[in-house]
Amino acid sequence: MDGADEAAVQRVGLGTIAREWGRIDCVGFGGPPTHIALLRKLCVEHRGWISAAEFEDGIAATNLLPGPASTQLAIFTAWRLRGLAGALIGGVSFIVPGLVLILALAALFLAGDPPLWVRGAAAGAGAAVAAVAVQAAVALVPASWKRAGTSGPPGPAGPATS
Repeated sequence: MDGADEAAVQRVGLGTIAREWGRIDCVGFGGPPTHIALLRKLCVEHRGWISAAEFEDGIAATNLLPGPASTQLAIFTAWRLRGLAGALIGGVSFIVPGLVLILALAALFLAGDPPLWVRGAAAGAGAAVAAVAVQAAVALVPASWKRAGTSGPPGPAGPATS
């Protein structure tokens, strides 16, 4: 790591990583596209912890690996901020809250007849997931176009350049 990277590693606390990665996992309904959009908003846009180019490189690298890209990206970004300790804390904080919630819901549903409010909440969440995922994916498109050197999708005469 160079001097700027060392400064970034020192400025983000492990408690901050645990809190923010756990929050993203808890509120990231919509799956990987939503998680990636929330990680980008946190790490690049709001806090400026890593550059947009490095974040896009992280997305590209994690998409090449088998498994859930958003979890791998969460671990990668936490690693960039605090090294191995950040990766471990970020990974656990990103995985465990959702795991606990899924296990609790599974136990509730498998135990018998879940309460009406639980069934209603599940139906509403299921209906909203598609819209949230599309919105998150659309939010990532401008950054990808910018990185590719275009201002939008290709038209009849080829890609538009900025």
